[in-house]
Amino acid sequence: MSYDFQTTTYGKWILAGEHAVLRGHGALVFPIREKKLSLSYRKSGSKLSASYEGTSGSDMHLLFWSVVEQGQQLLGKSLNSLNGHFHLYSDIPIGVGMGASAALCVAMARWFHAENLLVNESVYSFAKDLENLFHGKSSGLDIAGVSAEAGLYFQQGSISPIKQVWQPHWFLSSCGQVGITSHCINQVNEIWQTDASHATLIDAKMSESVAKARLALEAAGADSLDHLAEAIRQTADCFKQWGLVSETLQQHMQALINLGAIAVKPTGSGGGGYVVSLWNKPPLATTEDLIAV
Repeated sequence: MSYDFQTTTYGKWILAGEHAVLRGHGALVFPIREKKLSLSYRKSGSKLSASYEGTSGSDMHLLFWSVVEQGQQLLGKSLNSLNGHFHLYSDIPIGVGMGASAALCVAMARWFHAENLLVNESVYSFAKDLENLFHGKSSGLDIAGVSAEAGLYFQQGSISPIKQVWQPHWFLSSCGQVGITSHCINQVNEIWQTDASHATLIDAKMSESVAKARLALEAAGADSLDHLAEAIRQTADCFKQWGLVSETLQQHMQALINLGAIAVKPTGSGGGGYVVSLWNKPPLATTEDLIAV
């Protein structure tokens, strides 16, 4: 079937900088090329419709219509003014920190732009406005990550590539529990309200881990792996201090360490979702359900 518009976005994972990025600190984000969302559109005179496929296709049903309606509202237009047919394919799991909502928002922002419906808006800023629907106030980090070809350093909307000179053996795996982003953000905000000095220290520690991880990736020294492992452990400790490591998440992280991972951390908002693990050498094929990134 031929379409008038097609685009693809990807999942994302965060190496370091979660939560602190909302307060102006830097973060390191990578696309997951193994997980994608493809959006296709065919013009027609009939009422707007959509079809879905992929392991997360059906889960995208409600998200999709919310984003289309949000886009039209931002442009001061009615949903009823649109027609044609969308086809959505997605295998990015929802609610696990892989950027499923951001991938959809970027794909839809590209469509609005292709249809000349964006006047003086860039695709990035419009996608960020769409994502506010899910996270209250988007930092733009996920939007940058799902649009990227390789790892990025992100800070307050400014983006620069990570000049990565070696490839770590790192993997993603699910702890089997969904983490609710809004709940995790509220939990961090509560610490800011009750103990701002402690919250400031955690943000500083996370920011330091971002710098440490980036330096490790951009240097091909004999101790680069050790420095990267140290940065990952440091970010994991920030999650623990925020109270965002559930028992299920902790058990999964410990299981990876027991299997030989040298450092592990939650990736995303925490409270569940995916974990990134760093290894000296590729783990055995039978080890957990690991996604190479």
